[in-house]
Amino acid sequence: MRILGVSTAGAGHFNPMKPWLKRLAEQGHEVTVVGPPGLAASAKGFDFREGAAPDPASVAPIWQRVAESPMEVARELVLRELFARINSGAMIPAVRAAIDDLRPDLVLRDPAEYASALAAAEAGVPQVRLGVSLCSEIAFFESVAAPVLDDWRSGLHREIVESPILTRFPASLDPSPFAATARYRIGEPLTREVDPSFVYATLGTVAPTMPPMRPWFDIVAEVLGALPVDAVFTVGHDLDPAQLAAAPNVRIEAWAEHAEVLSRAAVIVHHGGSGTVLDALAAGVPQVIVPLFADQGANGAVVMKAGLGTALVDSGGAAFHVPQDGEVDRLRTLVAETMASDTVGVRAVEVAAEMSSLPELDVAMLGIS
Repeated sequence: MRILGVSTAGAGHFNPMKPWLKRLAEQGHEVTVVGPPGLAASAKGFDFREGAAPDPASVAPIWQRVAESPMEVARELVLRELFARINSGAMIPAVRAAIDDLRPDLVLRDPAEYASALAAAEAGVPQVRLGVSLCSEIAFFESVAAPVLDDWRSGLHREIVESPILTRFPASLDPSPFAATARYRIGEPLTREVDPSFVYATLGTVAPTMPPMRPWFDIVAEVLGALPVDAVFTVGHDLDPAQLAAAPNVRIEAWAEHAEVLSRAAVIVHHGGSGTVLDALAAGVPQVIVPLFADQGANGAVVMKAGLGTALVDSGGAAFHVPQDGEVDRLRTLVAETMASDTVGVRAVEVAAEMSSLPELDVAMLGIS
């Protein structure tokens, strides 16, 4: 069968799709990926067709408004104007052309990429969404984008909502509003040998590219250095580890294998990206989340509500969580309290067991044999 995968350029959007595409290719299906130019490097190894990126002149003013707006307004600007109207709008010709040329049997799509939904619906090709966030958040994203979607094609929002969605989030944390929801796991559960003094920290791959987020790296390094822990703090490839001052007990690295560090971490300190949240949940690691932007605040709230850790809540109400006075003390307290909490550790193990009981990734979930 022919499978068309369509994604935005963000690692947090394409990475969840890659295991599915690899499994499909291994089983002999023809796999093609379509995305904006920024996806090309991540899609290496797949047949890749490049779509268009929007004109930077049309994007810059919106990002400026986002930076100046309260969270509610900023999210509408990002979800409706950037993700839907501008970014996805630029991709429509390329996705339509790929579907016309390849005649795929299925479109596997990033829920934040809407050109794929439009082109699949126009061609009568089944589409499946791959959950890159909480289902509740995806429902919100789609509702905000609905005016643009239904302007493109009457009823498109409804068609998207009724399409199947695959998610790694367990039902206890993320009851899905979508009727056709399938949950899965990737691989076997980690074997944990916890070092009670070891902390792993990461702020993801996007924050290092954003100057307003740069102070958070100094804050996290300072917090870890002030605690009686042995820590690894990964900062990505866009920030030179040598630029951070770190105490002897903190090792700054560009990257670490999640399986290795999570197998022994007593706590993970991170930004709340969905991929990191899911890996920590599956491993049974207590979490301290520092939400910086996007859906990270929602992820932090879910983790806190479930008793799986805590989050450094942003009281500013802006689109980006810029550090305020006292953040070092607040974060240090949260990390120390989470490490000392037996209750959080027990809850983390319970949710990891729930996730380990989910069926492993299987292309049959896509309706493909």
